[in-house]
Amino acid sequence: MHYREHDKPTATAPLALAALPNHELHIHGTRDQRLDLTHLSDPARRTWVLYPSEDALPLTAELVQADPRPITLVVPDGTWRQGARLARRLPGLEQVQRVFLKSERPSQWGIRIEPKPFGLSTFEAIARALGIIESEAVQQELEQMFSRIVAETLEAKGPSRLRADEVSASADEVTILYQDESVLVVNKPSGMLVHRSMGTREPTVMQIVRDRIGEWVYPVHRLDRATSGAVLLARSSRIAHELGEGFEQGQIEKHYLALVRGHDPELKIADSPLPRDLTGEPQPALTHFQLLGHAERYGLYSVWPKTGRRHQIRMHMKQKSHPLIGDVRYGKGEHNRLFRETHGFHRLGLHALGLAFRSPASGERVSVIAPLPTDLRELFIKLGLVEQLPEGAISG
Repeated sequence: MHYREHDKPTATAPLALAALPNHELHIHGTRDQRLDLTHLSDPARRTWVLYPSEDALPLTAELVQADPRPITLVVPDGTWRQGARLARRLPGLEQVQRVFLKSERPSQWGIRIEPKPFGLSTFEAIARALGIIESEAVQQELEQMFSRIVAETLEAKGPSRLRADEVSASADEVTILYQDESVLVVNKPSGMLVHRSMGTREPTVMQIVRDRIGEWVYPVHRLDRATSGAVLLARSSRIAHELGEGFEQGQIEKHYLALVRGHDPELKIADSPLPRDLTGEPQPALTHFQLLGHAERYGLYSVWPKTGRRHQIRMHMKQKSHPLIGDVRYGKGEHNRLFRETHGFHRLGLHALGLAFRSPASGERVSVIAPLPTDLRELFIKLGLVEQLPEGAISG
């Protein structure tokens, strides 16, 4: 690890080393001593560097089983830039095989603010890698340990401040819509995080569901804090990995409802490339739309994102001059203020209405509808848009 990382309170590598035997910690970047790792080159062992470079191989059970020799896993710790330098420049690592974690399941805890949406803390990366190299039981034990550490860290930091579109929510608003032996689908309220992030101490969806069913659950995809609706959770890290790949391959269908400024029946598709995260290179992005109805200047749309870029619906709507109501990042302040003052509406006008996927437990196709929360339902009643809502959007 880089010497600047060693004393940071958010550095997670020392925590992992405290939990694991047979490890070595090497400090890089000090002027008085140049780090040399050539001693790791041992023909009796396989040495891998866990870093997602272009020549990296996916770390899979098949790769592990292809050679009976034991494995030395080198994990660069630090920022993305520091990690890249460690993997490329250190003597002894230049020719070592790189491997990467295939799953793009998001970070479960977010102990440090990470610009890449699927970036992991070092502890998480080690736990997931050992889940493949050793066993899923090892991974789960490490992740449960880390969860307790993160919870204590965030508790010590105190509460975070919420933006205008991040109203708080209570545990009673979290409802389980579907569950089987492999997965759960939960209706998340607006204002609640799916999992922990830096500086937060309020309950999260994962924590509430874990306490309710008495077992650990794992996030499969992201849903913005300000967005309400259907969230898919897995009952094991292996299933989360499989379903995460299903999202990437378009095997899981997502249906949203969006309240926006503007109503154009000809608006059917947006395909402008978007960055996968807020700082990365643009990637192909595709969103389908259907206008359901309108009230004066405002339209209600069904939305089907076909790719999974961060803030995809919000950014594509903005590009089409149809900003979402309540969106403080990409929307229009005058319309947000109007809905707050006139309708008492203080959240993002986006709801994940439905998910359709194949259950890993049964192999059967599952389709789940997440009914609208009270605030959205009452708003659509005021606007006269209830009759235009899809079947199942209003429960009771």
